Amino acid sequence: MTSAATSTQWGPALDHADDATVAVRRSRAVQLDAVHAVVESGRWHIHGFRSPHAWLTTTTGEASGAVRTTLHLADRIQRMPIVKEHFADGILAESALRLLADAWHDDIADAFARDEELLACWAMTLAHRDFKMVLQTWRLHADPDGAERTAQEQFESRSLHLSELLDGMGQLDGLLDPEGFRIVQEAIRALAQRADGDERTAAQRRADALVAMAKLALAEFEPAVGTKRSRPKVVATIAYDDLVAATKGGILDTNSGRTTLTAQAVRRMACDAGIHRIITGPECTVLDYGRQTRTVSDTQFDALALRDHGCRILGCPIPPGGCDAHHSVHWADDGNTDLDDLVLVCWYHHHWLHEQHWSIQPLGAGHFILVDPDGNTHPLKPPLIGLALPPALPFEPFDDPGSQRNPDERTSH
Repeated sequence: MTSAATSTQWGPALDHADDATVAVRRSRAVQLDAVHAVVESGRWHIHGFRSPHAWLTTTTGEASGAVRTTLHLADRIQRMPIVKEHFADGILAESALRLLADAWHDDIADAFARDEELLACWAMTLAHRDFKMVLQTWRLHADPDGAERTAQEQFESRSLHLSELLDGMGQLDGLLDPEGFRIVQEAIRALAQRADGDERTAAQRRADALVAMAKLALAEFEPAVGTKRSRPKVVATIAYDDLVAATKGGILDTNSGRTTLTAQAVRRMACDAGIHRIITGPECTVLDYGRQTRTVSDTQFDALALRDHGCRILGCPIPPGGCDAHHSVHWADDGNTDLDDLVLVCWYHHHWLHEQHWSIQPLGAGHFILVDPDGNTHPLKPPLIGLALPPALPFEPFDDPGSQRNPDERTSH
């Protein structure tokens, strides 16, 4: 599972952690087979237990919920031979196995068997959040009637409770169907942005956002004033030669102060920002002063969000609201600001691309490829629009620093 390249990049400590993860998955696969064998043979009844659940709870000491999950997986994994093989090899995460187990049922058994190799490939190459969405989309194709029944059941179970406590505080508790939840979540996110000097916790900002939503509704649904996204407002001053060659650096002036930045940092911030540019020549002469331009429009960003659904680096779960629009060919290098040249990346990977000298090359129709400093290529997440299903991606276990690891676990290289 671990290659020589991985050892060089990440070191023996991370290699050891990777090997331990594989060992845990393999051990879990053995446990699921053993549990299935006991359940099918009825040996739990011979030993005086009323049910498989009672037997497994007693013998493992696990909580009831964990036991139900184990019994469920032990049964379903036997119906998914390809998935079972990958899990036993330690290369498929249990969280993905749980999604697949929940997706399988008798009504779509034939479709599942037909597409199981593709489903397993998606499970091993896509981030959990992306795979969950792709699997839901696949179920719409495989069993549209079942998906409609599920959606209606979820909608019928919606509820909201508001209770006033003894001290006058209010408590809210509710359950929303997926569509309603996403709408409310996005509205709260839009009104809960953190400003400079804001000392509220995230939970407090969300609570205040909910009150703000109520005030907007009581005011006859007047739209909130402001832009859809909060972009940095900057004045970047850099020498022309440094801008083109991406060398040395420049000065960045904002409403909060003044600082020096590398040329790569200036280029990165200029990818998706409202900027004034001041390009200087020898002896600080001003060669060009450009008026403020928004390099990526709100309409373009909305289209990117619908196409990319977040950071396009494999394994990164950051949604569109936490991403920048990155130019595959920077506008300073005569690149175009159009959708085929733009790709969403999170703050971490945007910094990583510019500062660590990786690049993204467009392939057309919203497809891109990642190129490392040595010229090696690596796949990016495919574009996903509407109900379209992505192609199978080659599985590269832990070999690409942008493909499998959580961004918080990565280090510069």
